[in-house]
Amino acid sequence: MQYLTSLLAIFAISYSLFLTPVFADELDTRYLNRIGIEVISTEPGEIDGYVRAVTNQGMFYISKDGKRLLSGNVFDITQAEPENLTEQGMASIRKERLKDFIDDMIVYEADDEKYKVTVFTDTTCSYCQRLHENLDSYLNAGITVRYLAFPRGGLDSKGGQELQAVWCADDKKAAISAFKDEESYRGNSSCNNPVEAHYALGKSFGVTGTPAIILPDGRLIPGAVPARRLLSELRK
Repeated sequence: MQYLTSLLAIFAISYSLFLTPVFADELDTRYLNRIGIEVISTEPGEIDGYVRAVTNQGMFYISKDGKRLLSGNVFDITQAEPENLTEQGMASIRKERLKDFIDDMIVYEADDEKYKVTVFTDTTCSYCQRLHENLDSYLNAGITVRYLAFPRGGLDSKGGQELQAVWCADDKKAAISAFKDEESYRGNSSCNNPVEAHYALGKSFGVTGTPAIILPDGRLIPGAVPARRLLSELRK
């Protein structure tokens, strides 16, 4: 709560839903580009004079002249419980943008499917290995698991090379299981594959580590959440 109070004091905002839209192609991005931030899309935000922008490095609030940038969550504190407006906006964007990547996913389908979750994964991540080892617990709970690639160390890292080999393989499930089980596997990583696009998508979603689980409503849950706890989140 102390963090929330500090955040609101710094921003000193007045909550407004009636801001004039500023589109990505109308925003002055010169200063953003200097620090490696590329704007993907913008929409009216909750801070007067700022737009909410999805970028290649996650979501930020950017002044309309492109000279100031705010990072962090904005809360509506008029309700009984503080409402995270930033995460709500990001969730709807995640939900919509994932539709373009369905054909690229490695899917483990539950026989009695009740929910679908999307997991950004890295073959060199121990918590990702733990989640993969326990896949049956998710499937038995009716949770279909869909993998996208997120090489934490970048495309040229060990994980990046392994993930590219996975998505180049004819049998992607066998390949990803071999890498996660640290078995010997030889594969080609030089085919035309979607790993770079997955990585960029994850960064734009605010993913910073793996596994990162995206729920059907677009919420992001970090870590290897056990099936029972994940079910509890899905039912909210």
